[in-house]
Amino acid sequence: MAYQAFKAGVRLSFAACATVVLASAAQADNIRYVSANGNNANNCTLPTPCRTLQRGITATPERGELRVLDSGSYGLGGFINKSMTITGNGHTVVLGNPIVINQATATVALRSLMLNGQGSTTRGIEIVAAKSVHIENCVIHAFTQHGVFLNGANSKVFFLDSVARDNGLRGIFVSGFGTSARLTIDNGRFEENLNSGVYVLGASAAITRSVANGNALGFVSDGAEVMVERSVAAFNNSAGYSLLNGGQMTLDASQAHDNVPFGLVVESGGTARVSNSVFVNNGHGISNLSGTVWTRQNNTVSGNGGTQTDGTLTPLGGT
Repeated sequence: MAYQAFKAGVRLSFAACATVVLASAAQADNIRYVSANGNNANNCTLPTPCRTLQRGITATPERGELRVLDSGSYGLGGFINKSMTITGNGHTVVLGNPIVINQATATVALRSLMLNGQGSTTRGIEIVAAKSVHIENCVIHAFTQHGVFLNGANSKVFFLDSVARDNGLRGIFVSGFGTSARLTIDNGRFEENLNSGVYVLGASAAITRSVANGNALGFVSDGAEVMVERSVAAFNNSAGYSLLNGGQMTLDASQAHDNVPFGLVVESGGTARVSNSVFVNNGHGISNLSGTVWTRQNNTVSGNGGTQTDGTLTPLGGT
């Protein structure tokens, strides 16, 4: 009996090993590669990588992964119309056109990419349509317009542990009036963008643990619903937090400092709800120019160069 049990165990072990080998082989079959030294006549495998990002995208199977092997120029951009992952492994990818995602059912992940527009390419990532796009541990910089442009009606974008800086207009621009487009940011940095760090137009966004520094505007809600928590807007040249055209912003446990002229400004029918936040060393702390500011009355507004508060601030009750 013991011998029979031993043989059965051996058979099970061989079967388990065979399953692992087959699974590993299947995974490898779904991975393609591009290299600055590759050739588009190749089949995009590790021994024979392809040259351009688009050739690699085309060769990658549905739900497969494209890996960038080294830094360099990777052609005129890339058009994605399927679910897939692009992993940059921290390498710099120079593109002549944006990475465009246009497939309403696709789930796309962009990981560890250093996208460089070199001051001549318009946008880094453009989402026309997608189920979801995950931008993780990426740096997107030196594009003439936007680092990330979300124009997909029902798309969800997740921006995690990533940076958008030194772009000609906005770090992230969401254009979504009358749509259910959603942006989620956690641990994002938006630095030295000429217009704004994050600009949400008529959609919705949730922003946590993020920094907007050295832009013209930090975080903007333009007819949108934006929630900001545990974030910092600093050294922006017009405002740290800005609301206009009926935009709404819930601001909690956040800071605005050294913004000129406004830490928080509400205009043209915007509504801000502010709690447990700090406004110091701005030109003006909290300015309600033509909207509504609800305050939990537990904020610190002090040491601002002009007025501490402008306009009507309405106490916000609650439990």
